[in-house]
Amino acid sequence: MIYRQELRTRSAKFPRLVPVAGPLLLWGLGVGYVISGDYYGWNFGLEATGYLGYLIALAFAAVLYAALVLAIAELSAALPHAGGPYAFCRLAMGRLGGYLCGVAVLIEYVVAPAAIATAIGAYVNVLVPSIPVLVSAAMVYLLSIAVHLMGAHLSLSLELVLTTLALLMLVVFVAVGLPSVTADRLLEVGRGEVLPKGAGGLWAALPSAAWFFLAIEGLPMAAEEARDARRDLPVALVASFVTLAVAAVCTLTVSAGLGGAAAVGRADAPLPVAVAIGLGQSHWLLRPVSLVGLAGLLASFHGIILSYSRQVFALSRARYFPGFLSKLNGRKAPVWAIVVPGAVSLALVALGLALPGQAIPVLVSLSVFGAAISYILTMVAAILLRRRRDLDRPLRPPGGSAAAWIALALSAVLLPAGLREHPAAMALGALVYGIFLLLYFAYGRARTAAASVEEELVLPGKSEA
Repeated sequence: MIYRQELRTRSAKFPRLVPVAGPLLLWGLGVGYVISGDYYGWNFGLEATGYLGYLIALAFAAVLYAALVLAIAELSAALPHAGGPYAFCRLAMGRLGGYLCGVAVLIEYVVAPAAIATAIGAYVNVLVPSIPVLVSAAMVYLLSIAVHLMGAHLSLSLELVLTTLALLMLVVFVAVGLPSVTADRLLEVGRGEVLPKGAGGLWAALPSAAWFFLAIEGLPMAAEEARDARRDLPVALVASFVTLAVAAVCTLTVSAGLGGAAAVGRADAPLPVAVAIGLGQSHWLLRPVSLVGLAGLLASFHGIILSYSRQVFALSRARYFPGFLSKLNGRKAPVWAIVVPGAVSLALVALGLALPGQAIPVLVSLSVFGAAISYILTMVAAILLRRRRDLDRPLRPPGGSAAAWIALALSAVLLPAGLREHPAAMALGALVYGIFLLLYFAYGRARTAAASVEEELVLPGKSEA
């Protein structure tokens, strides 16, 4: 009883987020993180392997993320914490292990919006050439940050609207385009060979296939804003994965079958290119699919800002980062955790536009680098927590630790595959890690307590249960 009261007293001093989200808003966030991947980015592996080979790459990504989702769903129900993967690693591997995972998550979620914002700016520049890419990108950051500062319920509601709009457009695209799909266009790369460019082509396609699911693992970072995280988070994670898997197969098949695997594989905007080739430049679907593609980009951009802010908030609350980064405004939004990483991410947009054309692909590879590192560390944490901690687990997926082991093994394959074309991302990732490690040893290690903040926040609720 004394220990329980002490934990309540100590945990009361930590800033807490407000639970406002039910399963529908959480599903909108889980799908919204990723939905832009159906509109751009996924197709660049298609020319390397053809449709049939890409299906194998997509199957690899689907198995990886299915296993990852099951393992994370179990952990997020047991440890509903805004730090998500960082919090799992903090409990399993201590202060440094948690911090390393948190840094990897930040690399993924601060770099990814820079690439998405650049795509949004380029898209607007095509529609309105007088508006520079950087201006459009800056406006997107300012508007999204302003909405997030007004509270989680408003930002999650906007996310649901954008996600639903993007999904409905995919349904229309598939329904209209499917009758015009031809086998000749679908199989034009390799003419029916499963792997026309061998294992090398398949290896090159793996990171692109992962783009159909990348960032779904950020959903647990909304745990403290879920009304019933122990029930709703696992449901939203699984429902989001199923939605994204169906969308991936349909988008791949109809795009390649309409526009041809070669042309779509080279396109910056694969869906409009597929419509223009397969249905004609004057077809009514061309403009709507182009315009609503922007909603998909906005959905992913807006959702990722929520995730990076919650990760920074959690690391600041645990005293790895300065305390002002976990300060909440009157609407219980983490003000500086939203604003400061947003400024860094916008600076990356400006840097990418100022440097040669390979800068943005390097940033995308750097985001995949951070994601793969966080997956590996999170799955190690899942395995260790099963062995060492007697957690209250409302969800127990079949197979025990099998899902975590599968996700761990496949993540170890994804990491070198993601860096194959852009080894500079490895050097940049190592540099970023080095800077954050210096910050930890100079600032964070002396301030973080040996007793885990995450445990203090979770155990009182467990005791009451």
